[in-house]
Amino acid sequence: MQLSAGLFSRIERVGRAAFCAIFAFFAAETASNADVVVDCGSEIVVATNAAYATRLAAEELNFFLKGVLGEALPVVAQRTEGKTAIVLGGASGDRALPSGVRGAPALPSVGADHRAARDGFMIEACSNAVYIAGNDDDVTDVDATAALPDEAIWQPCFRRGTLFGVYAFLERFVGVRMYFPGELGTCVPRADCIAVPEGRIEESPAFSVRRYGYEDGKVAPEILAGMSETDFKRLNWYRLRMETYHLRCCHGAKTHCLSPETWDAIYTNACTVIADGGGAAVFDAMPKDGLTWVRHCNCNWCMENVPFSKYDIGFATDLVWRRTAELAGRIKAKFPHARVSQMSYIPYARIPTNEIPDNVDVFVARRGPWAEGTAIGAREKDEVAAWHAKLGRKVSLWNYPDKVDCWNLEMKDIPQLAPRAWASYYRAVAPHVTGAFAESESDRWIYNYLNYYVFSRVCWNPDADVEAILAEHHRLMFGAAAEEMAEFFDMLEKCWMQVVAKPYDTPLGPGVCEAPTEEELHTKIYSPEVLSRLASLVSSASSKVAEGTVEARRIALFGREYLDPLCRR
Repeated sequence: MQLSAGLFSRIERVGRAAFCAIFAFFAAETASNADVVVDCGSEIVVATNAAYATRLAAEELNFFLKGVLGEALPVVAQRTEGKTAIVLGGASGDRALPSGVRGAPALPSVGADHRAARDGFMIEACSNAVYIAGNDDDVTDVDATAALPDEAIWQPCFRRGTLFGVYAFLERFVGVRMYFPGELGTCVPRADCIAVPEGRIEESPAFSVRRYGYEDGKVAPEILAGMSETDFKRLNWYRLRMETYHLRCCHGAKTHCLSPETWDAIYTNACTVIADGGGAAVFDAMPKDGLTWVRHCNCNWCMENVPFSKYDIGFATDLVWRRTAELAGRIKAKFPHARVSQMSYIPYARIPTNEIPDNVDVFVARRGPWAEGTAIGAREKDEVAAWHAKLGRKVSLWNYPDKVDCWNLEMKDIPQLAPRAWASYYRAVAPHVTGAFAESESDRWIYNYLNYYVFSRVCWNPDADVEAILAEHHRLMFGAAAEEMAEFFDMLEKCWMQVVAKPYDTPLGPGVCEAPTEEELHTKIYSPEVLSRLASLVSSASSKVAEGTVEARRIALFGREYLDPLCRR
């Protein structure tokens, strides 16, 4: 049986659950005639001098194949005659890179829209072999590969296209699902063989910027399963196919001053930074956080020329963007391949009147998923589209689906579970953005895991069927208790969206809402009736699965991590 890449695309549009059903049917009917059948007699081929990222791909592939087939496959440098092989990375010769990715540079000089190509991969099945390859980097110190100072070491930045291809292979053809690392968060079906129809797939993500996190909470020891928290979070970062290049943007100028003399000094500093980066670096021109009427520069020039206002959240818009445009023009004249990064951020968040040079990468800071369903949320999505129209190119996003700092929601032990809100928001803005950083602070990491999973699916394919993804999650994770746990998760999402239902504008930052009082939390949102129903669902779910099974342990986990903390508040 032959399935072309085009047919794969058409199948994928019907949704994951339907795709799995379709593929399972064809595999069952035609396994004996499949072009490539991987079983325990197969092997993995990786060149002796393969890059670190390629070797990592081989490790991950074999880890999952052992779970599927019952034993790991031998890893060899050269194919064995007569054996079916999975050939990874550079060992695949002419198939090393997808046609649209071949020769993609590590740091493109023509803007953020082109960075997605670096993460592309290809999967091709033919002639008794499956070839999986993409752009790969050789890394000697993973902890040192974050592109920005003080970045989380679990978000390393190196090209790992072959690894992304391996994960796609496992998802498409094997049925593996990686919701979070460890047995409780990973679904691995058992099989005697894996049938892969002949054909070629080339894929790159829709979003080049695919990032979540900051302080997104502690990981429960039961979930860690012996891993360190860094290793756990890093593995999840890999498996969700997050970004491989951090676009620099976060208050890089480190000053509130907007005087010409200060920005001359910023230009001098920029030249040093860019020269140290080989002439193709990105310089972050964003002023220091807190440039408001509360915290601002008191120099004579700023006091005379900056119209500080308690009420206008865009009072510095034209001045900041003129400074940025002037800086970008001077930098472009000296360093044609360098770029400047700037945020659309309070109090310079409006669309400026001046033109913005094409070497400026714009981040738009807006609330994001938590404002879904509100008038402010609709307005801010319109603003993202307006920025796209202003620039004639897509922007990147910095959003705030958190509950610790930016939303005045210092509420521990309340799950911020809302995958539909994440999906709805990022699908809506997809035509206008190169991607997003979702700043997702929390007290417990597990509160975000399904948000992250859905985010990753939409980052690669904004047309992904989110309802099918969620239904599949409940079925694979909870088996016979899928219906009860689906209602449990749905109730928690509806409750959380009530918590963040009242956003409002402020000159102090882009992500603020009117937090509910403790009385509202306990009597209206997480009322005794709601908590009773949640407890009933967990109890009913537990009764539907056999004691000691992985499904039972998952249900117990979410009872402890999601329900029990709510009941103790």
